[in-house]
Amino acid sequence: MIALLALVAAMQAGNEPQWVTGRIQDRDPVASFLSWDFSSVILRATCRNHEVAIDYYGDDVVPRDAPKTTLFVDGDAFEMRRTGVAEYVIDEAGVAALQRGQWVEFDAPNEMDEPWHLGEAHALKTLAATCLGNGK
Repeated sequence: MIALLALVAAMQAGNEPQWVTGRIQDRDPVASFLSWDFSSVILRATCRNHEVAIDYYGDDVVPRDAPKTTLFVDGDAFEMRRTGVAEYVIDEAGVAALQRGQWVEFDAPNEMDEPWHLGEAHALKTLAATCLGNGK
């Protein structure tokens, strides 16, 4: 339910319908990736202390304490630092790769046992640039 609150007044991100964006309390950017049928939030990215943080909600079939996740950008792996229960931070190398990369995947436990295909993830890239002060 908390994840769905992030979608209130959210806008679709470009031509990637599974991504929605918005602002928390009109100030903090958020980008959420939805399931293929738009029935649930898979992950929500926010800016915390000038770091890109990911809250992973999975697909309701995995434990919320996934021990590790990996961000893949154009096939290169960037392991994410765990900061809480299903909460992760993308490191600087991962953010840099994200900014120049084309194809993004998020590898975390799920029913299909394969990475989430996030596409070009423009919403995530924009959030990362804004978080690091490079956004427009």
